[in-house]
Amino acid sequence: MNLKISESQLVKPQLIGKNLIIVVLFSIVGIQSCKYDVEEELYPSTPCETNAMSYQTDIVPILTNNGCISCHGDLATLDLNGYSDLKIYVDNEALLGSIKHRDGFRKMPDNQPKLDQCTIDKIESWIYDGALNN
Repeated sequence: MNLKISESQLVKPQLIGKNLIIVVLFSIVGIQSCKYDVEEELYPSTPCETNAMSYQTDIVPILTNNGCISCHGDLATLDLNGYSDLKIYVDNEALLGSIKHRDGFRKMPDNQPKLDQCTIDKIESWIYDGALNN
């Protein structure tokens, strides 16, 4: 039995070394990139306080800070500047329909992103608690 190995069948030592280095590097990179993160731990959110919302303390600042009053003030066709004016749109569900971007309502704020969920929840809580002038 004559076992002859040709030169082309031999694995060159420098080729093994290069391949080994490449495999080790990819293994290290792969291990380092495998990390489990919990979004709530990385970005803790503050709770959205929606209890006992007040028209004067909570709703008026929301309307003012989000530009609602600047567009829907005293001289506007749709006036939200006072409680009695706003209450009309609360009662016919236009306020919630608009800020929640529901079908059949004009999306508000106009040509702006939807209000954040906490802000919507505060307005909705105030409405569900009777939309009092407090």
